[in-house]
Amino acid sequence: MKFVASYSGGKESALAVYKAINEGHEPVALITTYNTDAGRSHFHGLPEEVLQDVSDSVGIPLWLVKTSGEAYTKNFEAALTRAKEQGAEACVFGDIDIQGHFDWCSERCKNVGLTALFPLWGRERKDVVYELIDLGFTANISVINAAKVSDKVLGQKLTKDIAEAIAAGGADICGENGEYHTFVSDGPIFRYPVSFTFGERAISGDYTMLGVLPIKEKYRVCCPTCEKGDNFLCDISTLADEIASTIGLLNATVSHESIRNELLFVCELAYNLSPSLRGYVELTESEFQKLEQLTLQHKREANRPGGLFVLPMGGQGASLSHVLRVKCKALVRLLCKSNSEGIVADFAHLLSGYFYYLAFKLNTLDGIEEKPLVARKNSHNFFANRECRYFPCHQSPNPDEFSCLFCYCPLYRFDDCGGTFEYTRGIKTCMGCDFPHRPESYDLIIARLKRG
Repeated sequence: MKFVASYSGGKESALAVYKAINEGHEPVALITTYNTDAGRSHFHGLPEEVLQDVSDSVGIPLWLVKTSGEAYTKNFEAALTRAKEQGAEACVFGDIDIQGHFDWCSERCKNVGLTALFPLWGRERKDVVYELIDLGFTANISVINAAKVSDKVLGQKLTKDIAEAIAAGGADICGENGEYHTFVSDGPIFRYPVSFTFGERAISGDYTMLGVLPIKEKYRVCCPTCEKGDNFLCDISTLADEIASTIGLLNATVSHESIRNELLFVCELAYNLSPSLRGYVELTESEFQKLEQLTLQHKREANRPGGLFVLPMGGQGASLSHVLRVKCKALVRLLCKSNSEGIVADFAHLLSGYFYYLAFKLNTLDGIEEKPLVARKNSHNFFANRECRYFPCHQSPNPDEFSCLFCYCPLYRFDDCGGTFEYTRGIKTCMGCDFPHRPESYDLIIARLKRG
C-alpha cells in the first residue's frame, strides 16, 4: 500500500515510518505542517532546510504544509487530497494511545478517502522508546517542559538511561503528553546522518527549546580544487580516487588470498597518488619497484607473446582488471595534458600494465580461457587477398577470417610449428593445416620465429 506520513521530525513519526516500510508499504511523501508565523514546523520547531535534509537522507519527498493555526485542519486535508491524487492509499501516524489524536487523524483521512495507519497504536510507551533506541535511531532532545523535565537533558541523545531518568522525575518516559520532543537525525531509514547543530536556548512559557540548525558547510567535503574549472589537478585526483575505489571492488570479488593481499598494497598506492600530486604524501621509489616486480612476475606467468591482444573479458575479477587498465590509461592521458612528470606519471603507466597481466592471471586461476582479438580488416597482423584465384588455399571453418599474410608458412622448417602436418616419403606435408592462416596465430608465429 502506498502511503504518506504525518512527519514531525521526532521519534514516534520516524519509528512509524520505519515500521510501515518494514510491513511492505511504499512511501510517497513526508507531510510536515509548517508554522508560517514562526518560520518553523509546528510542535517540533524545525526549520525548512533541516526538514529538507531529512527528506534527502531518507529518500522520501518532503511536502511542507505551510499553515497558520486557524487553517491547520483545512490545509492538512488539502495535503491528504493531493496525496490521494498521486496514488497514496493511506496516511501513517505515530500516535500511541491518546484517543483524541487517533480520532482527529482518522477523521482527516476519512474525509478524503484514505486509510489511517497507526503502526505504534496500543503499545506500551516504554516499549516504543526502547525499540527506537535498540534499532539505532539517533534522537536528540530539542524541547522540554521545564516544569516536568530537567533542563540537563536538553540537547542530549535519548538513551535508555535518560528515558528512565525522565520517568523517575515524574514525566512520561515517551514524552507523549508533551513533556519533551526530539529531533531524529539518523537511523535505519536514513541513508546517512543528517548534519545539524543546536542554536541558542529560547523560552516560551513552561517550554525551553534549542533551535535545530543546519550546518551550512556540510556538503563542502571534497577537494577544494574541484571548484577550479581550469585545474587538471581535480580531474586527476578524482580519477585516482575512482581507480582506488575500483581496486577495492576488485579486492572484494577475488577469493585468492595472495591476490587480495597484493591488491591491498596496490590500492594504498593508488589512493596516495592524489595527495602525492599536491605534495602531501610521496610515492616512494621502493614502492614503485615493488609494483614493477609484481607486474613482471604476472607477465612471466602469463607467458604472452609481446603483441598478443585479447578481448577484455573473462571472470568477474579479470573483467574488473580490464576496467582498471583502461582507467589507468585515461589517467596517463590526463597527466600528459597537465604536463605532470616523474614518479607519478611512471606509476600510472606501470599500473596499467599491472592490471593487463593481472587479468590474465585471474582468468587462469579461475580456469577461463581468454579469447584473442581477431582482426576484422587488413592490418599489420591480418591480410586477406580475396582477389587471389586460390583464396582460400586451405580448407577453413571460417573463410571470412582466413589470413593470407603468411602465404607460405614461415614455420615449415620447425617440427614444433604448432600446426597439423604429416610426413609422406620423408617430405613434410601441410595440406590439412590452416594454422598460419588463422588471425590469432600471428603473435604465436612471431614469438616462435624470435626463439629461432
